[in-house]
Amino acid sequence: MPCRLRREVSDAPYTASRLAHDAGVSVHIVRDYVLRGLLRPARRTQSGHRLYDDHALERLRFVRTLFEAGVGLDELTRLCHALDGGGDAIEFLLCLRAQLAARRAALDVLDGHLEQMISAIGADTAKESARA
Repeated sequence: MPCRLRREVSDAPYTASRLAHDAGVSVHIVRDYVLRGLLRPARRTQSGHRLYDDHALERLRFVRTLFEAGVGLDELTRLCHALDGGGDAIEFLLCLRAQLAARRAALDVLDGHLEQMISAIGADTAKESARA
């Protein structure tokens, strides 16, 4: 029963494995991000185990989403450093928005090509069916 109560409390600390699970990533990613400075534990236990909070979970999800959108780890490291007070966070965020807008435009072009290919294949298939 105590474990169940602990999980229901929103401010209960996360272990690395629980943080990884709740963010949908592997523990290896959590450890790598900690080493790179993308994540920081909220505190440590007396035995030295790292514990994370809700802020770390939000940060992990945010960073992972940016990574999956094509932002590199070096750039994410600089961004997190800036967000943590070590630089101009607004400049980094504006730059990321510009990169995402360019990527979105490139994906729209790619989507248009795919749509044309689907239409062309569909037209060819309709012609072949009409001949048969």
